[in-house]
Amino acid sequence: MAANTRIAALVVALASIPLSAPAHSGHAEAPSAAGAAVGSQQVELSAAARTNLGLEMAEAELRPLASTLSVIGEIAVAPDRSGAVTSRIAGRVVSVSVAEGDSVRRGQPVVEVESLLLGDPPPRARYTSPLDGVVIDRHAEPGGSVEPNAHLFEIADLREVLAVGQLFEGQIAAVAIGQSVRVGVPSYPDVAFDGVVERLGGVLDAASRSLPVYVRVKNPRAELRPGMRAELAIVTGASDAALAVPRSAVLGDFGALFVFREASDDPTRFERVPVVTGASDDRWVEIVEGLLPGDRVATQGNYSLQFLPPAAEAHRDDEAPHAKPAVPGPERRSVLIPVGVAAVALAVISALVVLATRARRGRS
Repeated sequence: MAANTRIAALVVALASIPLSAPAHSGHAEAPSAAGAAVGSQQVELSAAARTNLGLEMAEAELRPLASTLSVIGEIAVAPDRSGAVTSRIAGRVVSVSVAEGDSVRRGQPVVEVESLLLGDPPPRARYTSPLDGVVIDRHAEPGGSVEPNAHLFEIADLREVLAVGQLFEGQIAAVAIGQSVRVGVPSYPDVAFDGVVERLGGVLDAASRSLPVYVRVKNPRAELRPGMRAELAIVTGASDAALAVPRSAVLGDFGALFVFREASDDPTRFERVPVVTGASDDRWVEIVEGLLPGDRVATQGNYSLQFLPPAAEAHRDDEAPHAKPAVPGPERRSVLIPVGVAAVALAVISALVVLATRARRGRS
């Protein structure tokens, strides 16, 4: 009888356990969608953090904005600004006075050739540079043999060069002779070289279905060298006034673009602002929606800002000591008791009750 009483008490105790019970100290409350906080759209930076990120700012401003067509190409020698040095006789190179990359003046001796004709001594010919420029190719070595009209040197005046791009069929109609072009090269990423469309090619390349476009570019310091990879921004149109920011200020993917705008009342805070863009060129992009003239936006170091915690989260720990003290008492956090575990326990207890009942009847 006492055993039956203990079993019955155990069944009642198990049945009275709720599906949630007080959590043990140190166990976190189960997360829920309802309790998730919405992240702030602002981040905060100290002066030291701004310096470490290399943060740079620019104002959104009304400015003329050109529409451009981007074309990939390379720098080439202008045909009317290059000349070759060749030999008029067959012979042997006696001396070479310049190397590739040297600057030369028109009339400056560059190579001497000894003739193969009989004589004592054999006759010699001295050849000079046909123009002021830079030696860009050399095929003459002392002691080397020379044939008539053999190419010994190529000399180019690099104060003007050509930027040769490739237009695909869908781009050709937008390009015309005389259009302005801004030429950029990786060697000078912060410099734009001004050029003009000089001519278009006569026939499309059969393999790439592209047409050459030749752009004359001023190069007074000879910074542009033949063979350099170039990007041509051909100006196809212009707007008198558009609200624009530097292209580097705009982050994100098409349809989800944004900038980081400095808060007007607190220069330590930056707000992530969605924007809608319009026309653009190789340097500027029009902002159709999201900014006003005079708004300051981050143009360098802004990529890292999107990975910083929101300003509200950054201050949460600082604000915690000032919060209202909690009322002493047991923790009310709960953890869930698995339903399967309760069902197994009840089944075991039921089996024990049955066995106890059978044993009692056997004794009687």
